[in-house]
Amino acid sequence: MPINLDGLIFGQIMGDNSGSPAPFDTDLDGTATQEDEFVSVTNTNATPLDVSGWQIWSDSTGGGSGDTPQDGLYHTFPAGTVLAPGETLWIINEITGTRAFAQEASEGGVESGTGGVSTNLLSEGSGGNPSESVALVDPVSGDYIVFNMAPGAPAIAGLTGFPGTNEIGVIDGNSVQNDMAAGESYQYDAATDSYLYDTAFIPCFASGALIATPAGEVAIEDLRTGDLVLTVDDGAQPILWAGQTTVRFDQGANADQRPVEFKPGSLGPALPNLPLTVSPQHRFLMIDLQGREVLAPAIGLTDRKLIRVKKGKKAVTYHHIALAKHAVIFANGAPSESFYPGDASIAALPLRDKLALLGHFPQTSDAPTEARPCLTVGETRKARLPSLRPAMAVTGWRKSDETSRKATA
Repeated sequence: MPINLDGLIFGQIMGDNSGSPAPFDTDLDGTATQEDEFVSVTNTNATPLDVSGWQIWSDSTGGGSGDTPQDGLYHTFPAGTVLAPGETLWIINEITGTRAFAQEASEGGVESGTGGVSTNLLSEGSGGNPSESVALVDPVSGDYIVFNMAPGAPAIAGLTGFPGTNEIGVIDGNSVQNDMAAGESYQYDAATDSYLYDTAFIPCFASGALIATPAGEVAIEDLRTGDLVLTVDDGAQPILWAGQTTVRFDQGANADQRPVEFKPGSLGPALPNLPLTVSPQHRFLMIDLQGREVLAPAIGLTDRKLIRVKKGKKAVTYHHIALAKHAVIFANGAPSESFYPGDASIAALPLRDKLALLGHFPQTSDAPTEARPCLTVGETRKARLPSLRPAMAVTGWRKSDETSRKATA
C-alpha cells in the first residue's frame, strides 16, 4: 500500500506542460497550455471517502516555465466532495466547461498564457532544485503526505499558512525522475506498488471520451437518452439508452475486464486524436485483407504499438450508449462501435440497466444485426498488419458507398 492519507493516494502528477507547443490537453478543450497541468488522487478504500475541505499545496521553483512560479495553496476540495471506492479525481489548473472526472484548481482558473501571471502552483520538477514537492493535507487533523521531487528533504511545511502539523509520510519522486519533461507524469503503478514516469494520461471513454454529434464532439458522460450521435451508415441517430458500469480490480478480481488504452496515432495518423480507454471487448473498425470493413476487439490489438492493457487501475467506469441498432460511431475521432445489445452483453449489466435495455431489445433466439462482421480475439491477434489495418478517419461515409461496402462483406 503506498503512502496515503486515510486511504487517499496520489494517482498522477503532471507538473510540466510548457513545451513548445505544449503537448497535453487535459481538459479536452482543444488547446494544450500550461494550464492543463494537474494532480490526481485516488480513493483506495472499500468505502466512500469524504475529502471536503482537504487541500493540495505546492512548493514550486518553476524552472523552465514561461511564467513566474508561485508557492502555496493549489486546491481546496469543495464541500460535498466524496470519492467512491476506487474513484480517481483529477484537479486541473484551468478547465474549459465542466468535466465529470475533474475539478478546477481553486487557486487557478485564469488562462494567463506564457509570460503572464501564473495560476499554476504545481511544481515544474526541475532537477537539483531544493524546493519541489506537492502535499495532500487534512487541515482539521493536520495530517499530510508529500510527493517530493527534490533531492533533499521536502521544505513544503515551511510555506506561509501551511496547515499541516503531522507528516504521515514522504514519497520519493526524485529517484523516479529528477527533471520533469513536458507531457510526462508521475504515475502510481498498483502492480509494483511504486511510482513510475511515463506519458501523461487522462480518463477517456470511462469519462472524457469525445463522441461525434451533429453539434460537435461531446464528452460521453454528458450524453443522455434522446441526444443525437453521428453514425457511419445512418447519419445522426438518437440514443435510446445511456448507462455506465463500474468494475473493480482489487486483489486480482475481474482481471479479464481491465481497460485497454489506445494512444494517439495507434489506429492511424491522429487516430485516436486523444488517449482513448475502452473495455477489452470493445471493437474498432478495421479493414481486412479482402478489403472488408470488420470490427476487431481491443484486447486482440494489444500486441501492436501504442496499445496496452492498463494493469495499474484499481477501478474503471465504462460508459455505454445504445442506438436503435448496432452502429459505428466516433470516439476521439476513431471509428468504433456503439453498445451491442446482444443477450450476453445485456446479461452482464446491473439489474436496472438490464431492465431498461430489455424494453428496447427483448432477448430472443435471434442475435441483433451487427454493424459489421465481428472478429474474435483469436482472429484479431492472428491477423497482423497489413492483413488487418485500421480504417481511415472520416466524418461520415456516404450512403451511396453502402452498396459497394456490402458487396465486399
